[in-house]
Order: sequence, then structure tokens, then C-alpha cells
Amino acid sequence: MTPDLTRRRWPVTSLCVLRDTLAARGISLAPFLAAAGLPADLLDDPANEVAASVELRVISAVLQALGDPPGLGLDVGQRYRVAAYGVWGFALLASATLRSALTLGLEYQDLTYSVMPITFVDQAEGSAVNFDDRGLPPSLRRYMVERDIAAARRIAIDLWGEPPPSRAARFRFAEPEGMAPLYEAALQCPVSFGAEGNELLYDRIDLDRPLPQANPVVAALHVEACHERLRRLRGQAPFVETVTACILARPGRFPDLPEVAAELRLSERSLRRRLAEAGIGYRDLVARLRHDLAVDMLTETGMAVEAVAERLGYAETASFTHAFRRWTGQSPSRFGGRRPGVQ
Repeated sequence: MTPDLTRRRWPVTSLCVLRDTLAARGISLAPFLAAAGLPADLLDDPANEVAASVELRVISAVLQALGDPPGLGLDVGQRYRVAAYGVWGFALLASATLRSALTLGLEYQDLTYSVMPITFVDQAEGSAVNFDDRGLPPSLRRYMVERDIAAARRIAIDLWGEPPPSRAARFRFAEPEGMAPLYEAALQCPVSFGAEGNELLYDRIDLDRPLPQANPVVAALHVEACHERLRRLRGQAPFVETVTACILARPGRFPDLPEVAAELRLSERSLRRRLAEAGIGYRDLVARLRHDLAVDMLTETGMAVEAVAERLGYAETASFTHAFRRWTGQSPSRFGGRRPGVQ
């Protein structure tokens, strides 16, 4: 296991997906959590986090107990919906094409649940998403490759609204005896084994077709600004980052505290308490996010003041202008005019 995995942490969402997959097979994840030293109620709160190295220990124990069944990773991976990735998935949904979504997603792949380096390259035969499993323990490689390729396929379906036409899938591992039809059915494309790398291939023309849910360019820039904001918050308390992702997952409006508490399956009192422990109140967090996003959009995207106010959930431009003067001492039109080329 690489040292990087001992430092990475992420929400328990990924373990919840594994739990639900096993439950559908009549298997409880609870004993495996206990064996890894994790509390029984860890998955009850989606704001909880787990180290990547600890999650891999849980997965390893599951695979050992079940005899490492071929195809389990495919089953798990197909349950990773784009919404499970928070603001990262939100950014992908705003992309104009699958190619631009892949490019943006891989730029910030540390916000995903993958433990493998993933790259996107153009080849003579098409474009390929490559999953490099060589840094993983051999006992985990097949499962992790299955899971991540199936998850990538599931995300592409969420972005398109229907299965996009994959050209082919390739795996480094040998074919599990007689299992090729299972892989082809799950990935809906030709599959080969014993390849030089693990790849999901697409025709270039398909990657460049507009996505059905694509937002206008201005909205895409707004989402990218949200994503950048989350990246800057990574040094804060993990719970604040989780709440931030929940707030930013709704384009054009900022949810109130009861709505965020319900989304995180917490009581309003618990949400207030945990934010207070991190040194910030909910209203202050929303105000700071609005401030930083307003600055980003006015200085980086050249959006009109009216459009910024709308994106930040203000019913009237005058209310936004008043708030912006309070934050910066300047009007948004004057502030935005500092951007080169913006009048």
C-alpha cells in the first residue's frame, strides 16, 4: 500500500455503497467494519470520514471472506452515481461534453474514491481512460479495477442520461473462466483480458457530442468556481468541507440549515454544534461562500452583476449589491471592472 493512501480521507459514502451491495446479497458489512476497528454506527452519519487505507482493509477482508468472487467490483461500481461525489460530480454535470467532463474530473481526481492514478489519453484507435493498478496489493487489483471502470461507466451514463457507446474495455488480469459474458453485459461493450493496461475506450466523435444536461458556458464557469472553492477549503475541518459540498450542490440557491441537516441525516442541533466545534456558524459559512464565489465570478469569468446575483441565490440584484458593499467596501460593478477586458 502506498504511503499516500494512509493520508487520504473521504466521506463514508464509498463504504455505504459496498454495504448496500453486500446487503443485496444477504451479507452484512458490520463484522468487517468491526474487524477494521471502525464503530458500528460509522455509516449512520454521511459526514463521517474514513482513511483510504482503512477502507482498503475492509475491502480486503470482504474479498478474503467471500473468496474474491469475479464481478463483485462490477456490481459495486455500478452503484456509484455521480451525485455520490458531491461537488466533483456537480462540476461534471455542468460540462459541455463528455471529454470536458473527463478532463475536469481527472484534474481533481483526489476528490473521488479511486486509489489508482487515472489518465485520459488519445490513441490511434480512439480515446482511452486508463486505470493504473500497479501500485495496489495484488489481492485488491481485480476488484478495484472492476469497481472503478464500472463506476466510470455509471458516471458517463448519468452525464448522458443513457448509456454512451463505449468502444471497448480492456483488463490486465486474465479472464476469470467463462466470465467474459458477465463483463460484457455489465459494461455493454466488447471486453478483452490480459491486456497491457486497464482501459475504457471511446470514439473521439462520441466524446465531443454535447451532453444532454449541459448548462450554458456561464453556468459551467460558476460550477468550476464552486469546485475551486471546495479545493481551497480542503485544509479546513473535514466536517466543514462536507457541509460546504452539500451547500454548493444546488446551483442557483443556497439551502437553509434545516435542509442541509436533513441531507446529512443530522438534527439541526447537531449540525449547529458540529459547526461551532469547527469554529464557524452556518450563516457565516454561507456568507463566506457567497463572498468568495462572487469575487471569483466577477474577477475570473466576467459575468454581469445581475447574473452573479442570480447564481448566488439573491432574489434582487440590489440585495446582492448591498451585501457585496458590506463585504468589500466596493460595488460589484466597480470590483468586476478590475478584470482585464471587462467593462
